[in-house]
Amino acid sequence: MPATYPTASVFLEAHFFADDREELRRPCKAVTVGKDSIVVRGIETRHLAALRWTPDALSFGAYQHQLSFKVWRPAIIDGLTARFPLRRPGH
Repeated sequence: MPATYPTASVFLEAHFFADDREELRRPCKAVTVGKDSIVVRGIETRHLAALRWTPDALSFGAYQHQLSFKVWRPAIIDGLTARFPLRRPGH
């Protein structure tokens, strides 16, 4: 069963070689974590569409906890909603 968390922002990061990395923090309204994907609502997806790199991880704070998930490139649902497929171990 999916769980929805209110949050003020999501943090995306990608690690390349050695110390080479990219990061992006974007405001949003809520994150829903499901079995196979994470849906972020209230995020301006034009910023995600402009990324020249694929996020490795998505993290956010909710209820005084920091949650982090390994993800793939997001699918843009509409102007304020994106779906990030979850990476499974071994992928």
